[in-house]
Amino acid sequence: MSVPAHSKLHYLVHASGPINGLVLFLAPPILKSFALQHGSVQLIWFIFSACIPSFFTNVMYWVDFAWPCGLAWIGLFVWWWTGVDDEYDTLRRKLICGAYLLHGARMGFGALVMIATGTWNWRVADLPRYQFQKIRVEQNGGSWNMLVMQKEILMQCMANSSILFLPCFLCAIDTTSDLSPVEIAGYATWILGWTLESVADGHKLAWSATPKEKRTAAFCSVGLWKYSRHPNYFGEWVAWNGLAIAAVHPMLRFGGEWGYGISGDVGKVGLSYMLLFISLSLYYCLSEWTGAVPAEYFSVQKRKGYDVYMQTTSMIIPWFVSAPGATVGGSGVVKRGRARSKPPKPTTNNNKRQTRTPSKGKKSQKSQARNDTPAYIRTISRTGRTATPSRKKMEALGFSPPPASAKVAGPTPRRSVRKRTINTPA
Repeated sequence: MSVPAHSKLHYLVHASGPINGLVLFLAPPILKSFALQHGSVQLIWFIFSACIPSFFTNVMYWVDFAWPCGLAWIGLFVWWWTGVDDEYDTLRRKLICGAYLLHGARMGFGALVMIATGTWNWRVADLPRYQFQKIRVEQNGGSWNMLVMQKEILMQCMANSSILFLPCFLCAIDTTSDLSPVEIAGYATWILGWTLESVADGHKLAWSATPKEKRTAAFCSVGLWKYSRHPNYFGEWVAWNGLAIAAVHPMLRFGGEWGYGISGDVGKVGLSYMLLFISLSLYYCLSEWTGAVPAEYFSVQKRKGYDVYMQTTSMIIPWFVSAPGATVGGSGVVKRGRARSKPPKPTTNNNKRQTRTPSKGKKSQKSQARNDTPAYIRTISRTGRTATPSRKKMEALGFSPPPASAKVAGPTPRRSVRKRTINTPA
């Protein structure tokens, strides 16, 4: 079974990485100083929580513990970094730092429970998403080794050190007291996404605790999972969109001169692009990189009926359940349409002898006349014309000749009669 091909979003996300690095390099001193200090903290955390354990166990699921805890580190580090001045002690700072701390702690605690209880066991196998990464690398001609694994881990470290900290930083350094309507909408969106993700995980845990003999399917399709194959990923994506929306107004009020003669307006365009990049990169990660596509690659092989579930249920964005046979688009929206069925073609069996019905008319009359001819006449006649045989031939063929006075039934050969004209003398 081949690995699904990347979408165009894959190439856009990877091509945009250098742009984000350039924006941070040209940022004002206050943003650049924070990025360097915070990046150092994230690197140290990932080395001890993911890189070293992965080196000794040869599995990558340690990064699933390191990454969410890194989000909590963002909230704690921003709170500490802005706590030196009472001017930053605002409601906005408390909301954004609390959101990062709660968002990361919930997932980090869940990963810690999985490791402590042995649900994730490095002696057995790695998580399916990283088994999929191995297959993907090898099918593209590469080799899955420790160097590639460390690179995958540090890519998630770079995400925490670049774009994912930006909403928290921009909101925390904004000293205005009142929240704008856009900020309120952003925090409300984060609450909605975080709640959806938590409820979806709760539905999955309740299904997992149900005895196998009482389950209606080999996979979770109850609650929010009835309308989306990955509602927890949808909640995660909505939550990050909310954090990016909450940082729009603080970004527009962000002061400071940019280096190398770059105006503040041009810098704000770069920051706006990075906030938009959060939505694009998170959707790609949750759908293709480490999310839906890797999980479904194995689910469709191991879980009975999952292929029908994929045809009837949206991938990421919750949608109405479709009828079996419908297709699901790459964006997660079900495409509907009528199936046009053609009547089956009649099958013929060449082994059976087909009988022909004699046509009416001249041929049927000839065949009837032929059947009325006596057998001894049909046997002797081979030229298409019937003739009366002699007695010796009839006796030689085993037929009893008719009496001499009997007339032979059947057609008689035509005889041409030449009319003779007798000239009598007058």
